[in-house]
Amino acid sequence: MSGNRFGLSVVILALLLFCPPAEAEAAGDPSRGEALFVGRMAFENGGSPCLACHNLTGVGISDGASYGPDLSAMYEDYGAEGVAGVLESLEFTSMAAIYADRPLSEAEQVDLIAYFEQTSKLSATPDNGKLAMLVILGVAILLVFTFLIGKRRLKAVRQPLIDRQRNLINKGGLQ
Repeated sequence: MSGNRFGLSVVILALLLFCPPAEAEAAGDPSRGEALFVGRMAFENGGSPCLACHNLTGVGISDGASYGPDLSAMYEDYGAEGVAGVLESLEFTSMAAIYADRPLSEAEQVDLIAYFEQTSKLSATPDNGKLAMLVILGVAILLVFTFLIGKRRLKAVRQPLIDRQRNLINKGGLQ
């Protein structure tokens, strides 16, 4: 009897080692999900990246678009099953027009779910000043270049006028 248990234990151990559980296969790749979300990787059927319409805290320079709702808390609100249902059907009016002929593949859905799960665990504080700082820096650089170019141009235009007036004064033409 103990020989049978030993043999059964070996078979179970072998199955666990060489056959991963079904949940591990369906776990998805969060890095691939992120690439799909932001558009670094194209969807197989040609749909638009999520970031084109949606915001996700901490993603992108301006933290994403604002056409669609913020998806930062979607996984926390709906869980894996709810998010899977949303990604499978995409029945929202604005999304149906884009994805009716371009549905997400099962692998893309699983990867996006994994990405949403990963981002829901992050305690990212939104950096609302990032875009403002980039705009201010850009304007400052533009002003410095304008000043430098203007200063050179000012000399090139004003100096000949000043020289002409001095010549006229020296010749006695102007008093």
